[in-house]
Formats: sequence, C-alpha cells, structure tokens
Amino acid sequence: MRLLVTAIACFIVLGLHSCSEDFTVASPYKQVTVVAGILDMKDTAHYIRIQKGFMDEHKSAINMSKEPDSSFYRDLEVKLYEYDTDQLRLRDSVILFRVDANMEGYQKNNPIDDQQFFTSPNYAYKFTNSSWENSPHALNPRQWYRLIIHNKQTGRTDSSDFVGIVNSDSNKASDGFYVFEFQQLNYNVDFSKTAGNSLYRLSPYQPRHGRMMEGYLRFHYVERNVVTGATVRKQVDYAFDNDLSANSVGSRVELQTLNANIYGFLNSAMGPAPDNVERLMDSCDIFVYAASPEIYYYTVINQGQTGGITSDNIQPNYTNFTGTDVIGVLGSRGMRSYYGAPISKLTLDSLRESSITAALRITGPSPD
Repeated sequence: MRLLVTAIACFIVLGLHSCSEDFTVASPYKQVTVVAGILDMKDTAHYIRIQKGFMDEHKSAINMSKEPDSSFYRDLEVKLYEYDTDQLRLRDSVILFRVDANMEGYQKNNPIDDQQFFTSPNYAYKFTNSSWENSPHALNPRQWYRLIIHNKQTGRTDSSDFVGIVNSDSNKASDGFYVFEFQQLNYNVDFSKTAGNSLYRLSPYQPRHGRMMEGYLRFHYVERNVVTGATVRKQVDYAFDNDLSANSVGSRVELQTLNANIYGFLNSAMGPAPDNVERLMDSCDIFVYAASPEIYYYTVINQGQTGGITSDNIQPNYTNFTGTDVIGVLGSRGMRSYYGAPISKLTLDSLRESSITAALRITGPSPD
C-alpha cells in the first residue's frame, strides 16, 4: 500500500504545478487539499494522506516543500462514513486521527540529491477496525464508503465520492478474488521454455469492485560463498503484467509475460555472480492485485498525459473528491498471494544452462 499511495500523492502534487512559460496555472497563494488513500479489507489499520498542495506563482514549490508547516493542516476533522448497498442508509462512521507514519513503520523516503525535502514529521490520518462508532468490523465489499474532511480553521468541507471495497475473499461464487492456478494441487511455476512465444500466465477472475489487475513474482535466492560458506538471502520483484481491460465482475483476466522476459529480468536484477559465489533458488512468491475503478481511472488518465505536445504544460488530473480547491484519489484494492510456489526442476535446469542466465550461477535449490 505504501508505494502506491506515495506514487499517487506525488503525481497529484506535481501535477498541480506542472507548467511551462507558455501558461500561468497558479494564482496568488491558496490552499489546495491533496488526498491519497487506498483501502484494503484485509488491513486492520488504514492510513490516508491529506496535505496541502503548492499553488503560488510568486513562491517556489521546491522551497515550500522543505517546510513541514507548508504541507500539513493544523486542525482537520476527518471521518469515514459507511453506507448500505443502496448508498442511502448510514450504517456506521469512524474518526481518523493524525499520526506520524514514521512512527507507525512507514518511513518517508529520503529526497533525491540535495533537494532537502523534509522527511519528518510524516503525517497521515489513521483508523482501525476496532474504532468504528457502533461496532468493530472490517471494511465490507457489500457496503459503500465516503470520506469527509472538515477544516476547522477555514470552515471548508471536502468529500469523496462513494467508494466500494475490492472483495479479496477467494470465493469465486460470491464475487470474490479467485485465482485459478492458486487452487491447483501441486502447482509449480514453470517458465522453462524460452523459444518462440512461450508464456508464463495466471488466470484470475475480476472480484467485486475490481477494475484493473497487476501480477508480481518475487524470487527468493541465497548467495553462498563456496570458499567461506557464508550465505546471504536476497530477493527481487518482477512486475510481469497488468490488465486494464476487464470491467465486469467474474470476468476472467489473463496476466502473462514471455518466458524469455523473465530470464531477461533475472539477468538484469541479480547480475553476474561474484567470484566464488553460487546462487541457490527453488521457489517464489506470487502476488496478484486488483484495484478499484478509482485507481483505474487515475492510471488511465495519467498514462494519457505522459507524452504529447501538452505533456510539459497543463495536466488534467483525475480526482474523486468534490469541494473547493481539492484534488485526490480514494480507492481500494485487494490481493491474492501464493507463498513458496515451487519452481519446476525443468525451469531451474534451464536457468542454469541458458545463455541469458548462465552468469547468474544458479546451481540448485536453496538449503531450506
């Protein structure tokens, strides 16, 4: 969650002042609220980022972003409301409290080069499944949610649209997040054939409130020094495909990549083995994510603005918030995972012998 929320927040903030000398998109300073959050029914604690955007044609956004006071509001009342299936009856609500995400285990990344952006504090607004007003419960894909932000200093109130929660339960019959391969007995990962159009693929089904999917392979391996016996455990993540086309619940999605692409990735990510070092590998973790329509629209609109003659000028940004001077995305996601999926013996033999990956020196399975 942290990486995706950070990416959304960064793009929205940057989009507010992406301009060239041909356009004046900022006026004398005004506060612009920027919101970024992704809800997950499997989480027990939830975080939403709310801060100020930089809109001032007479001041540098770079300089303003070095000061925490320029980025955070002092007195916000933030509340999430839960409505019934018809979006008519209020079922419950929960107050979000400001916390320092650094203290919650979500440290803000250090700035690039010497730009001196602040890294502390790193405020976010938090609620837990136990803090609902009526009764403790997890987020429910059968209900709808709306975030309300009230600024006590200015009296301004901003609101998200209704957001549905991606159903990450595995029960296909109840519009859950079903991945065909994960249900197979003795399933193993096989990408041994690299000739032609040989593919590695997964076949998930679109869950309730899902609109796009992404697939990841996490390869674990051990580096062992054959002289000293010292070992180091490492891992690399491969985002092998995404699908934006499936738009109906229960539709089958094909996530796939050429087997040769996996070999190329491993060659690049792991690099040639150092002298006296062998690599041991026998399994990987598989992750499939489904994201809500809000994340889909955000992705599609932003991808459409990455090039062309206006790419350095005015960039329209997708938002599902309404109010005065507010922009942001509140959405949801679900994940299915398969930990420790065995890599087939044929694939391990191929990794050892292939000209693409021979220099990786993968000699056999890991010791445990």
